[in-house]
Amino acid sequence: MSIGVGIVGAGFWSKLVHIPALQLLPGFRLVGIASGRRANAEATARETGIGKTYDDYRQLIDDPDIAVVDIVTPNFLHREIAVAAMAAGKDVIVIKPLALNLAEAGAIMDAAAKYGRKVFYAENVPFTPSLIAFKGLVDQGIYGRLFRTKSMHGVGKPHADWFSDPAKSGGGAIIDMAVHGMAFQNWFADGAAPVSIHAEAGTFVHDFPVEDTSILTMRYADGRIAQLEDSWSLPGGFDGRYEVFGTRGHGFLDLLYGHPIRSVLGGNSEGGSNSIHYHAVEDHFIKDGHLGMMAHFLDCLTQDIACRSSGADGFLIMQMVDAAYRSLQTGAPAKIGVLP
Repeated sequence: MSIGVGIVGAGFWSKLVHIPALQLLPGFRLVGIASGRRANAEATARETGIGKTYDDYRQLIDDPDIAVVDIVTPNFLHREIAVAAMAAGKDVIVIKPLALNLAEAGAIMDAAAKYGRKVFYAENVPFTPSLIAFKGLVDQGIYGRLFRTKSMHGVGKPHADWFSDPAKSGGGAIIDMAVHGMAFQNWFADGAAPVSIHAEAGTFVHDFPVEDTSILTMRYADGRIAQLEDSWSLPGGFDGRYEVFGTRGHGFLDLLYGHPIRSVLGGNSEGGSNSIHYHAVEDHFIKDGHLGMMAHFLDCLTQDIACRSSGADGFLIMQMVDAAYRSLQTGAPAKIGVLP
């Protein structure tokens, strides 16, 4: 028996990513789609073959054929929709970031505990095939003990105006782009907790009231350093790169331009002892991980297995985002999960 899913949000990301991924999985059945503008819901439904449309998310939540609500809306709507859905007995999928801010993320987690519902955090990084292969090399120990990791994410400009409205987005490139790097860093930290973050950011390319460029430095409980470079300030280009630095070698992955994983292994002497290895990554239909992410959420619902990207993971990342913005305000490193 398939699980009925209703999508709230009929925009770019819903059409490009969530709907195609869900429709490839026979265990899910897309029942309906809601948008504040019914014309948008109807247009997307016609394009994708979804049967029902709603102009109010509450109508979707009340539909008895829907067991899971997939929230693909601007950040300021996440808490309201997620809490209402869980109160009605639905599990939820929430696109990154989990909420507009840490307080609203906490309200989502409180509702999940109160109503006994599942929150799936729709962050594709832990399900990206090339990154899974990269993590496998780390786990094999070919790089030795990791002491530094680095992530870079960038686009030229957000695809909708609400991203640059802090009342709707909660911030700029940090809350939109750096959350991907935070997911990568936490995954590759192998259980070490992030403890502090120092943020530098600015607005250089666009006339936005929020940052379009950020550089974050983090410390984890085991002492390792993480670096995150994130931006909306790459006109005409994209960025998606990851690096690991270990006691036995260095690994690099360029996600967007199809390069294999490159490892530099060997001794420390300059100019002669190092050797470069290339590790091919199998092609996938959805190489950015969204198909694997939705398949994993389906397994969590049908097999009751532990989720690799849960609401708790999203909440930790919101704690990191909160610390990053506090660091920007003070100019000093901020403790993660500890309010001033």
